[in-house]
Amino acid sequence: MITSYKKLTGKYIRFNKKRSILTIIGIVLSAALICTIGFFIVSMQNAEIENVKNKYGSWHVMYKAPDKDVVSKVAGNPKISRSGLCMQEKDVKINKDVSVSPISASDSALELLHYKIKSGRFPRNSKEAAVENWVLRYIDGDAKLGDEIKLDGREFTLVGILQDNVGSQVQKRGGFLYKDKNIDRQKSVLLVEISSKTNLKKAVSELDGLPKSKTMEFNGRATASVVNNSPLIDVEGGGSGKSGISQMYSTVAIVIGIVLVAAIAVIYNSFQISVVERMRQFGLLRAIGATPAQIRKIVLREASILSVIGVPLGLICGIIAIFTINFVFRVIGGDMVSIMKVSISPVVMLISAAVSIAAIYISALLPALFAGKISPLSAISGRTAIVKEKIKRRKNVIVGKLFKFEGEMAYKNIKRNRKRYRITVFSIAISVVLFVTFKSFMDMAFNMTDNVNESKNIHFSVESDRRDGFVEDQIVEDLSRLNLVSEMYKKYNEYNFAEFIDKSREVEAVKSINGVYGKAVDVEGGKKIPVNGTVTVYDQNALDASKKYLQSGSIDSNKLNEENGVILVGKNLVYDRKEKETYVGPVANIKTGDEVVLKYSGKTSTTSADNGNITNSYRKSAKNSGSIKKVKVLAVLKDEPFDLYGQNGPKLITTREVAEKLTGIGDIKPVGVDISIKDIKNEDAAKSQIENIIKSDPSLNLINNLDQNRNQKSVILMIEILIYGFVVVVSLIGSVNIINTLTTNVILRRREFAILKAIGLTKKGLKKMIVLEGFLYAIIGTIYGSIISCGLSYMMYRGTVKVREFSWQVPWSGIAIAAAAAIIIGYLSVLSPLSRINRGNLIDTIREDY
Repeated sequence: MITSYKKLTGKYIRFNKKRSILTIIGIVLSAALICTIGFFIVSMQNAEIENVKNKYGSWHVMYKAPDKDVVSKVAGNPKISRSGLCMQEKDVKINKDVSVSPISASDSALELLHYKIKSGRFPRNSKEAAVENWVLRYIDGDAKLGDEIKLDGREFTLVGILQDNVGSQVQKRGGFLYKDKNIDRQKSVLLVEISSKTNLKKAVSELDGLPKSKTMEFNGRATASVVNNSPLIDVEGGGSGKSGISQMYSTVAIVIGIVLVAAIAVIYNSFQISVVERMRQFGLLRAIGATPAQIRKIVLREASILSVIGVPLGLICGIIAIFTINFVFRVIGGDMVSIMKVSISPVVMLISAAVSIAAIYISALLPALFAGKISPLSAISGRTAIVKEKIKRRKNVIVGKLFKFEGEMAYKNIKRNRKRYRITVFSIAISVVLFVTFKSFMDMAFNMTDNVNESKNIHFSVESDRRDGFVEDQIVEDLSRLNLVSEMYKKYNEYNFAEFIDKSREVEAVKSINGVYGKAVDVEGGKKIPVNGTVTVYDQNALDASKKYLQSGSIDSNKLNEENGVILVGKNLVYDRKEKETYVGPVANIKTGDEVVLKYSGKTSTTSADNGNITNSYRKSAKNSGSIKKVKVLAVLKDEPFDLYGQNGPKLITTREVAEKLTGIGDIKPVGVDISIKDIKNEDAAKSQIENIIKSDPSLNLINNLDQNRNQKSVILMIEILIYGFVVVVSLIGSVNIINTLTTNVILRRREFAILKAIGLTKKGLKKMIVLEGFLYAIIGTIYGSIISCGLSYMMYRGTVKVREFSWQVPWSGIAIAAAAAIIIGYLSVLSPLSRINRGNLIDTIREDY
């Protein structure tokens, strides 16, 4: 028995389960999207923070040779979470080539350094030590965790093995950490980590003011008394606003704004359908005495019940999505990545719940007001659906010829009711904007992070420590035969060239960066712009690996040799010292088939720009340094397959034979070898096999890249999976929006369709007309959505370009995908309501008598 009109809400939700479920799905997806974007931003920031900590350490402020006053103020400051003194001691020679670089520290200083534990833990007292993995065998080849080791006459218990650092392996200076409470302040630095609970920017400013003098003498040199870990401070949002995460606020604001508009649009459509379907019921309630306010309360009560169900489910789905992303991360990365922490922030969940509930009530408000204004007589007679519409008498000749009578009907119908037309186009446009904008955001995010290229898959490197050293062919051949080796690539020197391009090939965004383009010079009878470029040699394995990065053209070593060909890397990283920004993108408008004029500068040249004129200086004169050569671009790569460290100009890749012709060097030898093994679980066995082969040449060093690449790859892969997962959720909510909109459009016109069938329109003709309407709506919505999304994409670009500069491009791929998806989803979404109309009784439908 119903004792209150409010109970009608629950009754309707139970009676119309399909409609209620569809509305709940819309709410769940909206809440999940809002929640996921919060988790995404937090997780992406945490991933970047972890990456910065791996490179520079966890400290925020460093004091050199601090006095007692600074140490005591730091120790008693509640804004500081960890601190400690740290001292770099004199290197200890292990043998003529390898030395150990001991670092002593007090309190928590060891944990604030960039060193990471591979196994075990950090030292806790002066009798314990942690040693870098690669150098441990030089100290004690049989040492294990818990064993006693000796260094410079002192005994330590080995409690931690540190991850290998590539830089220390190249320098042959291994890390050795231990605790010491009696550190000399005048020879040490004080590392400080600021608490996450305080305002980072204010705390840094306060701590910077502690020393009495800004400069001091440290280790015999004049230096700043305070140093900030700027990369970490910037990425945590405590920077000056000219770099780091603070520059992303405008982009994030646009993203969140789009999400909110899309969420409101989806939920609004669901409630509007619900109200329209119950117009007669609301009319009856009004006829028996219900007031407009009571009708509005019924609709808003329905919003409350559905939000209680949908919002928690949405938050749960957001959490499941993040854990799913973490699971995918582990499956894809396997042993090649280190474990990343999943960021589930309670603050994000509370904000997401509040925003979702607000979006639901805003969405339900208009339908509630509409329901309250329903006239009892009109609703009962069914006349609320009858609206005086503008009939467009002008025919569209193209549509008529292509799609006949049904096409003309569809064309006239879409604009007959302006309100319906605008709502439908708006909904489709919102879905297009949602997808295209997030696709642009994804591309921009990838531009701001390093890519997982082939260098991240390199496990070991063999390099010569001699300036002009190389790896003998026999050693290369022996390494390639190892059963544990998966891939092997020869490494060659990068050769510097002065490259000459036409003025028209300059990139607008690069013109303002000093040191890239020189002043025009006469080359082969014409004026050309000199640019410092690089030619790198790839062996056959490296060329084969490069094919997956191909943007245009083809990669064939025979053609490269025959046509004096090169491969252009279409992506450069150029640092703008004036603006303190990094530009990412091409530095010259060169495409496949173009010729490049160049002149060899030298194998080890360093270049500079003097008054706009390129000046080359190199260690020894090149054999044909004055000779102009021409090469043909046979392929363009979208990214560099292996890390290149050349100059600011175009990076070119070619074969050894072509490089010998360009440089005049008779026999170019590999200076190193990069190795990937089949299974990293066999790291020690592979390392042992490689060392046995290279021991015949004392100048060769083995560098273990596993730890460094694992950390870098983990951060990059986590960001990529987060972004792709985010785009999937966005695509789902966009699809639900289109389905809701077009379903409503068909359901509200069932009487109209029944009349058309009654006067002779066949089922096939009706289906064709409705499908064509959906097709036209999709095209118009895509056009409007594309225009809006291009504007929003450019606005996001203006925000992200302050962090890393690159050229903005119209998001054509996103627009094409969104257009195709809108058409396909539009077609599929009308099939179900169309089937329902075909199954219905014509007479009952025309009379609206249910």
